Amino acid sequence: MREFKENKDKNTELPSDSVINKYKDFSRLHANYDKVTKRPKKPIYKDPKLFILLLLILLLCIVFFSE
Repeated sequence: MREFKENKDKNTELPSDSVINKYKDFSRLHANYDKVTKRPKKPIYKDPKLFILLLLILLLCIVFFSE
């Protein structure tokens, strides 16, 4: 197993306040969070591509299980 050493001699420079404030965009962060966590506005059965996919799956199930 490798051993890691902490580099205590080197002083790391922190970003300036202007650079930190540049990346503090909480409205965009909140919008991205809502996009990931909340359900889509359009239901699955109203989306044309997903509706066709569901229809094909249903037809395949009917064909396989009807015999």
